[in-house]
Amino acid sequence: MKTLLFLIYGNQRIYHLELTYSILSAARFLKDTPGGLRIVLAADAHNQRPDLPVEHLLLSPEMVDDWQMGGTYNHAIKIHALHHALVHFDAPVILIDSDTVFRADPARMFDRIGPGKALFHKREGRLGDTLEVADWRDLVAGSGGVVGGFPLTLDSVMFNSGVLGVDPQDVHLMDKIKAVMQDMRAHSRVFTAEQMAASLVLGAQTELSACDDLVDHYWGGPRDYYHYQMGQMFPDVLAGGGITAPDQPLAPLVDDLRGRLDHRLAARIKRIQRRAEPSYGAAYTAYLSALSLGDTDPKLAQVWAITALSILRWGLSEKPPQAVAQDFTQFSPDRIDLQTWMRPDLRDRWRAYWAEANSDSAFSPSQ
Repeated sequence: MKTLLFLIYGNQRIYHLELTYSILSAARFLKDTPGGLRIVLAADAHNQRPDLPVEHLLLSPEMVDDWQMGGTYNHAIKIHALHHALVHFDAPVILIDSDTVFRADPARMFDRIGPGKALFHKREGRLGDTLEVADWRDLVAGSGGVVGGFPLTLDSVMFNSGVLGVDPQDVHLMDKIKAVMQDMRAHSRVFTAEQMAASLVLGAQTELSACDDLVDHYWGGPRDYYHYQMGQMFPDVLAGGGITAPDQPLAPLVDDLRGRLDHRLAARIKRIQRRAEPSYGAAYTAYLSALSLGDTDPKLAQVWAITALSILRWGLSEKPPQAVAQDFTQFSPDRIDLQTWMRPDLRDRWRAYWAEANSDSAFSPSQ
């Protein structure tokens, strides 16, 4: 039977929150087609979820440690778990990351895999065009351009493994993926070794398809806002519990986080005053929204504060104006601890941002 495989390990409950929504978003499509597809959760005894509509594939502590390369590379477990499921079920298996929402019937994904046909979430592009290009350049040089017997260049194309589907007739390729992944990690600490290894091997020996038209894999972007909404739907999950009604209606996740009209108008004025780009106004809207919600809805305030920080750090195409320290003064190093609603780790991230900004003579929080 065709198998949707989910994987969870460790002790971070936020992954259980993601897992809950992801599995329910898949299961809602299967009510009218029972028996054609099974949902399986690979987990150790501590992380099993009898409250969800899944079969369990038990992982021992020894398996988890071995599959994470002795704790040296956590993401290696994905390749091992997929291999294990292919052998165990002798059926097509699609491994799904927990931060994935099904927008369409998962059965459609299996139309895109078969003997000699593999499935990824989407095509990400050339290694030379990624943010990790320096790491990949070093890996290419250090390995001589060959990893696990497969050529690697900055023109090699990486696919996202948030979804990874393989047919059992191609199970022999899993050992090749492991070998490439292990060779990469021997030469580099590159974070995405597992998905690049799968991209190299499956790209060379199968026909690849993508499914980003069928699922929303939200490892970036609206992730924090999605977590907030899921927490409202499943309040017991973060506390270590489960859900009581797996057939409950599933509210759609909204990815458009909009602030109050007065905050947006104030941000527009601020942007014009600073002669800054629109993204700067979005960051200021997020800042005002966070401050206004700190006492009444601290969880949503966290989302806004993360949004403001993310835009300032990565979402601006131009250097922020020098007056940014004046505009975001309540999150400055000498005032951030007054925001008692803000998690300590997020305060530390803001401090790190100011420290980085302070190292740039054109932009200093002291100005």
